[in-house]
Amino acid sequence: MVEQSGAINQSDPAIIGGLLSVVHTQLLQAPIDEVAVVLAKIDPQVIYQVESTLPDQTSNRHLLLQVLAMMRTAASLGILKAILIDRPPKEWMQAAQILSPLMQNDDWPVDALYPDVLQCLIHPSLAASLLDLANYLTRKGRVDEHPAVEQLQALNHLLGEVSGRLGSFEDNPRAFGTDVETVQNTLGEAVALAVSLCDAVGLIGDESSIGKLNQTVELRHRRVQCEAAGALAKLGDDVGQERLIELAGDPAARLRAIQYADELGFGDEIEEEYRTDNANAEAELALWLSQPQQMGVPPTHIEVVDTRRMLWPSFENPIDVFLVRFEYNFGDRVFSNVGIAGPTTHSLAADVADMSIDDIYAIYAGWHAEHSDIFTISVDQFNEAQKRAIEPFAQHLQHLGYDDIKPEMLGFLLDEQAAIFTGTRDNTQCVVVTDGLETIDQPIAGRQRPLGPSDIFNLYKGRKMLRTFNS
Repeated sequence: MVEQSGAINQSDPAIIGGLLSVVHTQLLQAPIDEVAVVLAKIDPQVIYQVESTLPDQTSNRHLLLQVLAMMRTAASLGILKAILIDRPPKEWMQAAQILSPLMQNDDWPVDALYPDVLQCLIHPSLAASLLDLANYLTRKGRVDEHPAVEQLQALNHLLGEVSGRLGSFEDNPRAFGTDVETVQNTLGEAVALAVSLCDAVGLIGDESSIGKLNQTVELRHRRVQCEAAGALAKLGDDVGQERLIELAGDPAARLRAIQYADELGFGDEIEEEYRTDNANAEAELALWLSQPQQMGVPPTHIEVVDTRRMLWPSFENPIDVFLVRFEYNFGDRVFSNVGIAGPTTHSLAADVADMSIDDIYAIYAGWHAEHSDIFTISVDQFNEAQKRAIEPFAQHLQHLGYDDIKPEMLGFLLDEQAAIFTGTRDNTQCVVVTDGLETIDQPIAGRQRPLGPSDIFNLYKGRKMLRTFNS
């Protein structure tokens, strides 16, 4: 790419972005010891030359910058700093990805980045990630004082601005835009910055921040409210302590509120009912649902509906698994589902709420299972052998009384095969999976969020796994 720098600048940005993704993926998929060897052979100046010649609209530009962070040398971080100052990433999640290797390693020279890189705080896409990294360095004791202590006045001002902006959004969600993607991105960036700012001023520990923190703690966003309360409590403000104790009762804020209360020495004032396994499971799913990539707000109601200790895919010993029902009340309509906590935290897009408890466990077990010999091939990718292989399964379903059978996928579960179809049975449209011995179907007609072909295969393999593991 260096040798063809002139051609790169004139190339299709989408193609160049695809090449960057391939290079990055190949690097990350290599064994850790091999990655270190490869990185040691790369001159960071070469990455600078490539980055500086990329077309303006090139996607995945940030992946090159993450490679510089992965090198973790004074030279690579110096170049990274220069690029961040001159050409900051456009999105805050890209910035987080760029700097993530520095949050996972303690063997890099801090002065190669800080304090100079803090001039990038003027860029909304970078501010939260740079503060998060500075907060991390402070907690780890790698710096004598918070790297942004000299910018405290500016941090307080910025906290007031972002709190005001979030307050305007709470009064009028259209203040951030009219389409969902724009609103989510802008809200996510503002929340991330507010959280990072609260953490930073709390760690710096100057009473001049109390006024802006009191403004922030009144916002309705649970995570922001919790971080502001934690910072106030660190500064010895009674409002912060009282609010943290109160927030422990809110599932979306519970885990962080308890953590802060324990760290600051008043955890015994939190009710024991908020420390139970069920309360933790509710909190984990509520927090997951509150993320911008998910629902973006906490559920209206949440509760554990079942829990079992069992062997679970990828776990050697039995583990507690929780099924958690949640609900969003939007006034004119209600959205609800059942998610999982314990071995992982997740909620499927498909509605599983009316399935049996056993099958809800199974569908999540199947979704969570990962193995190189467990996969599916969609019908549009079938080769001739796979087209022949699916025929006996279709004939089997015809014998069972299914009509209008349409193949969707061929599933592979270790040494076994199963076929996934859509069809009708008793005049009801359904999705169905069969291996010739066991057949499972689920109705899809009239459902707003029906199970899809991948979901029914997850149910099939999850049933088999849980039966095998826990028989």
